[in-house]
Amino acid sequence: MNINLLKSFIAIAETQSLSRAAERLFVTQPALSQQIKQLENHFSVQLIERTNRGILLTEAGRILYDYASRIVSIYEDLEKNMEDFRASISGTLIVGASSIVGGYAVPCSIFIFKEKYPETNIKLKVGNRKYILEELRDGAIDVAIIEGEKPIGNFVSSEIASDEMVVIAPNREPWNGKDTLSPEEFLSQPIIMREDGSGTRQMIEKCLMQAGIDKSRLNIVMELSSADSIKAAVEAGHGISIMPRLAVRKELYNKTLVALKIEGVPLVQKIHLAYKREKVKSQAAKAFIKFMHTPNRGFC
Repeated sequence: MNINLLKSFIAIAETQSLSRAAERLFVTQPALSQQIKQLENHFSVQLIERTNRGILLTEAGRILYDYASRIVSIYEDLEKNMEDFRASISGTLIVGASSIVGGYAVPCSIFIFKEKYPETNIKLKVGNRKYILEELRDGAIDVAIIEGEKPIGNFVSSEIASDEMVVIAPNREPWNGKDTLSPEEFLSQPIIMREDGSGTRQMIEKCLMQAGIDKSRLNIVMELSSADSIKAAVEAGHGISIMPRLAVRKELYNKTLVALKIEGVPLVQKIHLAYKREKVKSQAAKAFIKFMHTPNRGFC
């Protein structure tokens, strides 16, 4: 039941007037009447009587008033305690994220988390998977969010999301209007890849291997460490590439790039959260880890 219905009923019971209750609650009288009707329909009893002396409670109304007063009091106490708890979560948290998820997803998560826990101070480090895991291992960051396989080592880790990877090509002939290409077509094209140590590259090579495509057959003409530089090179017509969809949403929307699938080759990017158990002791770190496991993490 909506707690506001009970608050409205309490206001009517205490003022014994629809007009005065409406003024107290800053609502219209018709809206207030509708709320009381909802309560009466819910309990299937009459709760108030309109008389020349104002509004009087029926016997059922008096019972509801007693319970409603206690319920609203408990609810308001809960709200205050939760607000105090949110305010108590403070401190600095250093988050490391691999290039794609760190550049295109995690910033929005941090923004939403900061709205929820404004006393926290979060610093974000972005680099390739190898660098971020080294930083986590050395204790330079508290929590890592990385693409690729589940990290190996003295970490607590879990998969928190996944993203489709797509072949990207410039939006012009022969690519515009296409949505798939055969493995043979893919292997015949100049390919621009992320550098070794990249989680995205790791997942691409694994997906291709599972589909029976040897990575040595790839016609790699360029290796770049920046997603933006890869997209710029593809837009300029220097080759095609494979990237997570979340990293190219703007270009696909603006139609500077097209996204294609390789027939028979599912391409999926896994995203993991990892931390060292002994490193995560603060309430801020625990709250952030819990938040990142929820659908409300708000990847950009």
